[in-house]
Amino acid sequence: MTETMLAFRNIVERLRADTGASRTTIRVDCAPLNLDVETVAAESRDDGVRALEGQQTPGVRTAAAARWLLENRRPFVMADCLNPWAPEIAPEKYVIDLYGIRAEMVCGVFRDDDMVGIVSVHYTKGARAWSAAEVAMIQHACDAVGAILDAIEDV
Repeated sequence: MTETMLAFRNIVERLRADTGASRTTIRVDCAPLNLDVETVAAESRDDGVRALEGQQTPGVRTAAAARWLLENRRPFVMADCLNPWAPEIAPEKYVIDLYGIRAEMVCGVFRDDDMVGIVSVHYTKGARAWSAAEVAMIQHACDAVGAILDAIEDV
């Protein structure tokens, strides 16, 4: 595992532990590492939680949630994916059924006007409210991912 991939793994591990999430993921566009946002680059998950890592998710960049992130440039927080406040950005039914997502936070990693990554926090045990501190944690994780990507570009 490269130093960069280890750094990504540390970010998702810490974010999952600090938020009490069931799963955390990082997706990034990074040509030097042969990564793109359609594949999960790093994941941390509880025992029994189905893995997303290595799974292809075509259309992530053009999905409604990604468009929302580009437009709003802040995390979106969904306390109840089965009864979403914004159905257009909630996970699709097959994603909820397959991966058990019941609540989530999703945040973009930006470089200028481009979204170059996505960090997700999923909770599978039911609906839950996310605190302001937890929202700040996902934003901090995105900032850390961005710094890693900037360092790769500067090499």
